[in-house]
Amino acid sequence: MTASTGIADTSVRILIVEDSPTQAEHLRHLLEEHGYRVTAAATGAQALVAARREKPALIVSDIVMPEMDGYAFCKAVKSDQQLKDVPVILVTSLSSAGDVVKGLQCGADNFIRKPYEEKYLLARINYALTNRTLRENEKVQIGVHISLGGERHFITADRQQILDLLISTYEEAVHLNEDLKAREEQLAHSNRTLAGLYRIAKRLNSATSQQDVLDQVLEEAMGLPNVQAGWFFLREGETGFRLVAARGLPPALSTPGAMESDCLCRRRLLSGELSEVTNILECERLQKARGDTRGLCCHASVPLWVGDRMVGVMNLVGSQEGLFRDEELQVLNGVGSQIALALERLAAKARAEQYARQLAGRVEVAEAKYQTLMQHANDAIFIIDPAGPVLEVNRRAEAMLGRPSTEIVGRMYIDLVSPASRDGAVAHFQQLLNEGTVHAHDIHLRHSGGRQVCADFSASLVPVRGQPVVLAIARDVTERNRLERQFQQAQKMEAVGQLAGGVAHDFNNLLTVILGYSNLLLGTLPEDDRRRQDVEEIQKAGQSAGALTRQLLAFSRKQILEPVVLDLNAVLANLDRMVRRLIGEDIDIITHLDPELGRVKADAGQIEQVLLNMAVNARDAMPEGGRLTIETGNVELDEQYAHTHPDTTPGHYVVLAVSDTGHGMDEQTQSRLFEPFFTTKEKGKGTGLGLATVYGIVKQSGGSIWVYSELGHGTTFKAYFPRVEGVAAPLVSARSSAQPPSGTETILLVEDAGGLRKLARRVLERYGYTILEAPNGDEALQICERHPGTIHLLLTDVVMPGMSGRTLADRLVLLYPATKVLYTSGYTDNAIVHRGVLAAGAAFLQKPYAPEALARKVRDVLDA
Repeated sequence: MTASTGIADTSVRILIVEDSPTQAEHLRHLLEEHGYRVTAAATGAQALVAARREKPALIVSDIVMPEMDGYAFCKAVKSDQQLKDVPVILVTSLSSAGDVVKGLQCGADNFIRKPYEEKYLLARINYALTNRTLRENEKVQIGVHISLGGERHFITADRQQILDLLISTYEEAVHLNEDLKAREEQLAHSNRTLAGLYRIAKRLNSATSQQDVLDQVLEEAMGLPNVQAGWFFLREGETGFRLVAARGLPPALSTPGAMESDCLCRRRLLSGELSEVTNILECERLQKARGDTRGLCCHASVPLWVGDRMVGVMNLVGSQEGLFRDEELQVLNGVGSQIALALERLAAKARAEQYARQLAGRVEVAEAKYQTLMQHANDAIFIIDPAGPVLEVNRRAEAMLGRPSTEIVGRMYIDLVSPASRDGAVAHFQQLLNEGTVHAHDIHLRHSGGRQVCADFSASLVPVRGQPVVLAIARDVTERNRLERQFQQAQKMEAVGQLAGGVAHDFNNLLTVILGYSNLLLGTLPEDDRRRQDVEEIQKAGQSAGALTRQLLAFSRKQILEPVVLDLNAVLANLDRMVRRLIGEDIDIITHLDPELGRVKADAGQIEQVLLNMAVNARDAMPEGGRLTIETGNVELDEQYAHTHPDTTPGHYVVLAVSDTGHGMDEQTQSRLFEPFFTTKEKGKGTGLGLATVYGIVKQSGGSIWVYSELGHGTTFKAYFPRVEGVAAPLVSARSSAQPPSGTETILLVEDAGGLRKLARRVLERYGYTILEAPNGDEALQICERHPGTIHLLLTDVVMPGMSGRTLADRLVLLYPATKVLYTSGYTDNAIVHRGVLAAGAAFLQKPYAPEALARKVRDVLDA
């Protein structure tokens, strides 16, 4: 590059090393625009190849890059005999002393810190190229002590590098000093502004009237930096603003009516656009008065809000664009709210004083006002004599008790309370008489219809015409408490489900071993062996335990579902004969199936279990016979229903309803109905898992279930399933249990439970397979690397310490693309099943499994 023209020598090639395509393209464009020939590389390795292929005159390299960072790249360049004399400039956003020293130790010739000015970058490049010859001839190595960022380092570099560093450090120090000065000025400005805003807020407490507030605020505002004028508008009606105070306005805006005209600010205020403090850069009103505004052109508009109502606006005017900074605008928002509250407080005080003056001598007017306020209150109000009789009530109290005031006034207050809350109510009333005030929660009152109304009370002793009376305000919290109980019950069910799922998983591992070895042992015992019956009893007990764990998994929503689009009517028709045999001849079955019924997406087998469990529950509720009604239909659950039924979202549903004419249930029984192991049956007559299983299946299918029951009036269960579009899948009958075929393939068995792994190996070797086994994913991969032949199938547990079964399968398939995968687990995991739905194409075997089931599933997967 020539110093006289500033035009670069077009033969000079510069190599750019930058992993960011955007920054690399920007740098290329800048250098080519100034006449340099540019080569770019995205990584250090690519840059070394490019530099050796076509030696550049200069290298500009980023420091933070993947694989080989800028330090390692610079060190590689300086170690290369072909490239060691090429100057390297490191570009980085890092700025600590250690970063600079590290770069020098790697041989860097100079540094440029991001963000940089283009002229600053070009000057550094020009300097490096101009001094290249000098640098080549004067490689004088010197050692120096250098202090950067408060740290002292000893470095060895050539004399020119040390000089470059000093120049670079000086230039950056100059830039840093300029930045610090600018920031100090900004900080001082902000401090002056915030101090002025604090003084404004402080003076609000001493104001005695609305006008006093406005005048004092404007007086302080004139002391804020850059503020030269200001004014207040207060709201009048829906579309009007009235000028109520002003300071520093130029003559053109001080004439009567000058500030009342329409303007952009006014329109934006009325439309709600100026909901927060905003800098108005070009004020329309100030523009009209241009020439007589002393350069005033912009202002900050500060809306005055009381709740959701804007009562006015304060405008602070100056000649500088962006009168206030962002952090100052936020403080102004708060000051505006304080001003609005002060105005509202003083206005309320003025109204109260005026009202008190009007009230004097007009007791009859006060009485009318009192009655109006009392009768239109949202809460129930009771005026009670300290001796106990009720003196007066309002309409809300009549509605709460379901009685007219004539049936309430004169009765003792304690007679309105239900027996369950009477002792507490007596204690609270005595506390009121002793202390003058009391707050009582969950006092149950007696409604005329027989139900109880739960209320929160706040009561005080107040003087009326010189005599103390009790003013009690009651709020009906019956509905709120009911929703809270439902929410707490849902939380409890979720916690119990988590516990049940974990227990079922651990038991399934144990049961698989018990059932597997008992099955193998049976295969070795002759039919006439006396020990055979003992083993069969062990097997029956294990199978019963397995059924219990499957029910626990259903409740905890961790079972395997294979959902398809279903016609519930077809599922019910398929079960009709079984249901009739199950409930007996002394119970009549009535069905009402909607012929236009929508479709649902669910597991057919699990839906059958829902119906059978509800039918059995209904049968047990009608020991002397009765009527069982099964219904289906399309329903739409609206926002109101979802509000009163937690865990339900509005939408289109298909409902399955099962009703009986049995003995019904009380509220306490209904609240625990779906808990696992809860049963009202006598010992030995039920496990308490039937309805818990129903609950889990319905919830896992995306639906909800609710029970409606009253003692002596039967029970109705309603299960709601989301309605879907699509053609219903045909119902598939169970497959025959023929002896599973054997095989000769090689299977990699991965199971962290040692007893279960040993059993699975023994079973599969018995059917002719070659087994490679491992207790975890890491050892399994090592076996794969050593095994010379084909691995036909990976049989792996889902959840294992360290590497999961899903991760192992993903890595193994990369090595052996043809290998099939079969997952097994005591419960499901999101790696395989998301909310009980199998991942596409994943084969799964649920624990506990019988040896034949394992062999058959393995054969099915291998033959698929």
